[in-house]
Amino acid sequence: MRRTPILTIFLCALPSLAQSIPDQRPLTSLIPADCLVVYSAKPYQLLAPTTSRPTDTQPTGGAGVSSIATIISFLNASGLIPDEGQVFADIAAALPLLGQFEHALVLLDASSRVVTPSDPGDTDTSLRLSQLQSAILLRTNGQHRVVLEILNRVIGRYTNQEVARLTEERSGNLKYQRLVDSRLVGWAVWEWGRIDDFFVICFGEGSFIKIAETHTRKKQSLADDEWFKRASKRAHGDTAIAQWFIAYTRVKDRLGTATQQRVVNVTTALECEDVSADLWTIGREGRALSWFRCYRTDGEDVTRSYSDPTKYPSDLRAIIPDQAENIAIIQVPTKWLVDNLPRAWLAAQSEGKVEFWQRVWEQIERDAGIDIDGNLIAHLGNNVVLFDYPPHPLKVPFALTVAIEINDRKAVTEATNALLESWSRYLDERAERLKTTLVRMKVKRADDGIWYLQAGILGPAMKVTDRFLVISWSPEALRDALKYIEKRSN
Repeated sequence: MRRTPILTIFLCALPSLAQSIPDQRPLTSLIPADCLVVYSAKPYQLLAPTTSRPTDTQPTGGAGVSSIATIISFLNASGLIPDEGQVFADIAAALPLLGQFEHALVLLDASSRVVTPSDPGDTDTSLRLSQLQSAILLRTNGQHRVVLEILNRVIGRYTNQEVARLTEERSGNLKYQRLVDSRLVGWAVWEWGRIDDFFVICFGEGSFIKIAETHTRKKQSLADDEWFKRASKRAHGDTAIAQWFIAYTRVKDRLGTATQQRVVNVTTALECEDVSADLWTIGREGRALSWFRCYRTDGEDVTRSYSDPTKYPSDLRAIIPDQAENIAIIQVPTKWLVDNLPRAWLAAQSEGKVEFWQRVWEQIERDAGIDIDGNLIAHLGNNVVLFDYPPHPLKVPFALTVAIEINDRKAVTEATNALLESWSRYLDERAERLKTTLVRMKVKRADDGIWYLQAGILGPAMKVTDRFLVISWSPEALRDALKYIEKRSN
């Protein structure tokens, strides 16, 4: 094993000892069949159905990466990014990689342990990870320099030669790098390297070997798993531009008895307590997106369609700007989206945090003088319109405008105003109580009735119209979208 300086990260191609094959292997052929969760997608900047799209399978440039990296470097040099916000800045700088390359985010394995509080008066036991294995797969087709540049920058910021060691390892004929930081627990290591046309970044000891052995077919891949193949066919996975897979049964088994009740709470909130495996896919027909699902429950496979471009209602399609390159009209119980998903997130927290957030929510409801279910959620319809207009200047993924159909503007407006005013007061009081001065989150209301989140930059914004509750990625983006929505929905 050869030791190398911590900041010496190869900026040339790591040798690939297998030749690229003409018919590209699917990403799922590198993912172990016994994984827990997978999200994969085509490169976002190639998703727009335009005639000017590059003919190569991957884009040749990294403009999105460069522009965000340049902006963040300028803010860093100017001292405008506080220490607390650096992690978020680094995540933002890496996001355009998802726009440039086909990718997969994989949870390979996880286990947990119970931590008993040291204070005898504290009865709130908590769960801690005892092991985690995860991976990011990027189909770079040899264009790996931009990935290594980001790795170099992040590693240089968060570690140094005194606490970390970088070594070159092998798995069969494949070379990869391993970074061990003495401040972290033994399993918490970073591993990365090139495998054919892919660049793989792993967290958790042994993660890279799992991917490498799947690549060489020593381990069964997800692409060869019988249920996944069957579900993928039912959910039109062969034409999907994005998909996510959850192996609920394996998640329950791997996390162990210590987490069983919490897992049950989460799956119950998601209404998936009887689901053993679940596959969702997003496809394309022109600029319209389809949304299919296939899941296994009680020994049977069930297929669902939530967005069918051939059945889009004309009155809803009319509010979508002509310039939008990706559109969808989804028919799904909105209560599941706006109620069950937050409940599932809350159910995944410790008992103490659950009680804390329940108290906070109840206090906000009391201060607002409303019942969220009765005054707000009950008035949300089952049609949700999504489109990517206006386009984000930095090509940030999922910078969308979302319009949720409503049946009572007055009720929804009063409920959202009261709720957001109470939330705003809560955030201000909490910031004062904690003496927060940096990255202070605020909820504000503009003169034109638009509510928005401010945390250093102006974040998501929303407004209620006659027929829709509309959300977009910034106040100005929302105003641009509303010009179309308000004009065409009358």
